[in-house]
Amino acid sequence: LKVPGLESIEEASKKCDYDVEEHKNNRDQHAFLMDSHQFECDFYNTLAPILDVPCPKVYKTTELLFGEKEGVLHMEDLTLRGKTISHFENINLTQVKSVIKAMAHMHKNILSADPSLWKGKFLKNQTTLAEVSKVLHSMIEPLIKKSNRQ
Repeated sequence: LKVPGLESIEEASKKCDYDVEEHKNNRDQHAFLMDSHQFECDFYNTLAPILDVPCPKVYKTTELLFGEKEGVLHMEDLTLRGKTISHFENINLTQVKSVIKAMAHMHKNILSADPSLWKGKFLKNQTTLAEVSKVLHSMIEPLIKKSNRQ
């Protein structure tokens, strides 16, 4: 169960001496979180069935409206089915081929689907990764200082 909120980000930023307010961009954090949550819900509700690639099963999604409605993304627990690898682990050739095959299948499906289902509907958050990367980049120095590493 995934319930969107800013509490974890604020708590983590305090632990690494990162000043959220000092680095806050012009975009309102609540609006950003609502947009990001909606994008994720739309992905699982609309795109995932079209793409037909390995994804967690989603049981329910609800919209997030701060002060009015708590957003929820209720999905399958991947503990037994998924795996997280570290930056230092490698994947083998068979795994690389499997990823390439899934990506080709995904691209074939989206390109052969009715464009009215997806075209132009997922543009709002296209810069999200770049925005998040900027925030994460500015957290690196405080984290390194806190870890006593050079």
